[in-house]
Amino acid sequence: IDKGVKMPSRKSYHWQDVQIGDSIFYDNEPKATQSNPSISARSWGYANNAKFSARKEGNGVRIWRVA
Repeated sequence: IDKGVKMPSRKSYHWQDVQIGDSIFYDNEPKATQSNPSISARSWGYANNAKFSARKEGNGVRIWRVA
């Protein structure tokens, strides 16, 4: 049991700032389209009537807002 260890803060994605046609690249995402940013974008889009598309790019993932 460890005491006094601070919990790291959650990574915040600002999907509300992404306009249709914009994209964001997340480096070092080996799972690519099943990565945390991809899942986060789809979840936020579902709740806010927006659509995102993700593609593997090099060692990361690029996410576009498409609608």
